[in-house]
Amino acid sequence: MFWLLIWVIPLCIACTLWAEDIARLKGHDRTMWMFAGLFFGPIALLALAAYPDLEDRKHQRNAAAELSLIKDDIDAMRRGKD
Repeated sequence: MFWLLIWVIPLCIACTLWAEDIARLKGHDRTMWMFAGLFFGPIALLALAAYPDLEDRKHQRNAAAELSLIKDDIDAMRRGKD
């Protein structure tokens, strides 16, 4: 039983810290994922890996909006030449 605790406690602490760090990088609630990492361990890390990256989505939305503005400017310039 003692050997089990030697492995389980560090694993839970490591999963807690990793889940918090990954959640921060992906733009999710860090506290919620810290507790999930503490109680569910590697299962929480797998679930977090499957969640979408909110920061990346925000950058994609901004890039799409900028491309739309550029397209509108090009269309307006073409209409002005005709």
